[in-house]
Amino acid sequence: YQEGFEQGALQLSEWASNGTPGEVHWNGPTEERAFEGKRSLKLDVTLGEGTYSYWGVALRVPCAGRLKMTARLLVGPETTARVGFGYNVVFPPSRHSGCSAAETFYKPTDGWKTVEVDLVAAGRASADHVMRNWTATASGRDVGVYLDRWSVFLYGSKGQRAVVYLDDIRLSGEVPAEEDYRKQIEGNWSRAVEPFLKRVEAWEKELEQARQALSGLGEAPPGSETIVVAIKAAAERTGGLLASMRKAGYASANEIAEVEGGLATLRYGPQTVEALAHAQAAGCDFLVYPRGQAVSCARFPFGPALLSTPAGGNLSCSACRGEYESLSAVVLAAKEVKGLRAIPSALRGRGATIPATAVDIRVVKWWYQGASSGIGYSPKKALVAELLLKDDRLVRVDTEKQDNYLRSTSEDGRETYEICSRPDSSNLANVRPVDAAQLQPVDLAAGEAREFWINVHVPERAPAGDYEGTVTFRTEAGETIVPLKVTVHPFDLEPPRLIYSLYYRASLSPDGKPTIGSERKSEEQYRAEMADLKAHGVLYPTNYAGWDEAVLTPILTIRQEVGLPAGIFFNLGYGPRAATGEALKQVREEVRKWLDFLRPWGYDQVYFYGLDEATGERLVSQKPAWKAIQEAGGKTFVACYKGTFEAMGALLNCAVLAGPPDPEEAKKWHSVGSLAFCYGNPQVGVENPMIYRRNFGLVLWRAGFDGAMDYAYQHGFHHIWNDFDDRSCRDHVFAYPTLNGVVGTIQWEGFREGVDDVRYVTTLEKAIAEPAPGKEAIAEARRWLRGLDVAKADLDEARRELVRWVLALKEK
Repeated sequence: YQEGFEQGALQLSEWASNGTPGEVHWNGPTEERAFEGKRSLKLDVTLGEGTYSYWGVALRVPCAGRLKMTARLLVGPETTARVGFGYNVVFPPSRHSGCSAAETFYKPTDGWKTVEVDLVAAGRASADHVMRNWTATASGRDVGVYLDRWSVFLYGSKGQRAVVYLDDIRLSGEVPAEEDYRKQIEGNWSRAVEPFLKRVEAWEKELEQARQALSGLGEAPPGSETIVVAIKAAAERTGGLLASMRKAGYASANEIAEVEGGLATLRYGPQTVEALAHAQAAGCDFLVYPRGQAVSCARFPFGPALLSTPAGGNLSCSACRGEYESLSAVVLAAKEVKGLRAIPSALRGRGATIPATAVDIRVVKWWYQGASSGIGYSPKKALVAELLLKDDRLVRVDTEKQDNYLRSTSEDGRETYEICSRPDSSNLANVRPVDAAQLQPVDLAAGEAREFWINVHVPERAPAGDYEGTVTFRTEAGETIVPLKVTVHPFDLEPPRLIYSLYYRASLSPDGKPTIGSERKSEEQYRAEMADLKAHGVLYPTNYAGWDEAVLTPILTIRQEVGLPAGIFFNLGYGPRAATGEALKQVREEVRKWLDFLRPWGYDQVYFYGLDEATGERLVSQKPAWKAIQEAGGKTFVACYKGTFEAMGALLNCAVLAGPPDPEEAKKWHSVGSLAFCYGNPQVGVENPMIYRRNFGLVLWRAGFDGAMDYAYQHGFHHIWNDFDDRSCRDHVFAYPTLNGVVGTIQWEGFREGVDDVRYVTTLEKAIAEPAPGKEAIAEARRWLRGLDVAKADLDEARRELVRWVLALKEK
């Protein structure tokens, strides 16, 4: 295939955008410029609302065998937007697709540039990534990959302009015949979907049995009418999902979880109705549902309870000394409940006690966030669980208008509520959110369920053994006492084999006052956030503060006082980016100045940042500056993509690679003594703790990476408490700032569990490596560890097995 635009009037078609159309000044062949011949294709567009606009020419070709695409591209001098050239691929018989720019240009080009991409490798990588992220029952190897169109990608904001010339678009190689490729796809697909369809069949049988049981519910007792309605709705929703799964032949992890949750609702729903009737007869207005470790099943419905376990039972967990472990309990109101308190007791073991203050309880707050499954802008609103509050009234939610309201407390104690879910955040300019120091009473409407998140922090010196206590849920009308048991393991966790960092943007406020954002902090706020990072296993947060000893000194003092280790210092406060000639002398002087200042604080490995996410000419333009940094004794780090190693090699000491970790990329960087870190898998802000636990825990360990540096602990796109006031991105938040501290999130708790998973596996690796009798047990443990499927394993079960193997080896 070759297109030189010498004949006809071929045009590009806009096939995707996240805003309103812009103004098209030219779209078609032109004789203004040409790489060869007399004509090229010109696209001249002023962007409208939104942040991206994708244009392309449809072309269906199998991405199999050998297939290379090349293009000549020139970005005109009038251009202010970013311009990329690449492809869109589809994955039949699934409904999914993926697109990517093979190269992106951040400024006008100096003449024609060649863009080249191996469509077989790129298409397969895209299929692996998309199918892994969107399905739980089909992989990228089960589907076909077809080029759907070659594309021009425009990125920017309203009013920015892109002037692009294209010429000599070529596809070359050898691909399978259409009929042969179709049969291959059908064979792969049928082998993949057969076991899944058997699961669907079993679910369908269970659904039919549950529907028959529902007919026996009869008349709902007072206070459970909404529950009965919810149970019946769950039956209809589950049936619809199963029909969709049977038709598609695959499902996402969320869809499977919803089906299993729906079936559990139908299984236990009638018991819920019966238990409510008994509770009311006994004079109690609520039920308590103790649940397992919270991050394995954190999502819980707001409103009528769709419960997946019977009421009653105990709370229990196990942990090592110094570890935090999460549990949760759900309270379901039979009728309106006022002033519900959750009160932990001390936990008593044989000759030792874990104080009640080590049991931290917060209420899980559901509020409206952008409906995007990632961190991109979404005008739609979704009601999601995210915040972990001491005072449930800090945020009010209006479910009819789909609005959030944030409480602001003035210096004289007066409280007001400000809306924080509209496109305009000007009303939040002086907002002063303050959460309570202790858990406050919670009110529930009839039929409402609320989840309480329970973090147990095992003291550093707690003797091993079982500890027992209670959590009492109490109102003036009555109480329910739930037993709480904590087992402390007889071994200590090793530090994680991975280095955990986060992009931490904040510096100290010039006037020393607190601000509610991601950029400036009072010393009290900064101290609270550093302590929060340490408690979640992030020991090496980045520094964004520039050169100012008056600012850096208190920053380093606070980091030292909260217990963050020295050694490594990831510094975005100085980065020369690109420099040549005499400017390189200044680079060396600046680096030495930083090194001299940081050395007395114990930092002997100081990394300096490059051009963020640079590719092509922008990337290689930094070679002299990066070499100068290393010559002066510093190291380099930067967020980057695949291909950076080939361009920069040992000049980059720490590659912070975007997306899922690729073991082959880690090997490349290790070959020159550099580190491979991961970010953007996904970036911070997705309200799903399991994503962060898995992807920044055992998945990263298995890939052989050295660390994590996700973006970002906090980044407020406009106001950080409003997810809807920026049209490019949702806010990136692990913990929301308050006047004097932070409000945690369920995703942040998931990240901490990922760090702990790596600590457990590091502990087992050390036990395997230590010389000891019982070689057979060591070999068995090593085989189990090699066979652990980190992408699909039940992580709670994997944790239990890790503990079992550590205990077995230590007994040897």
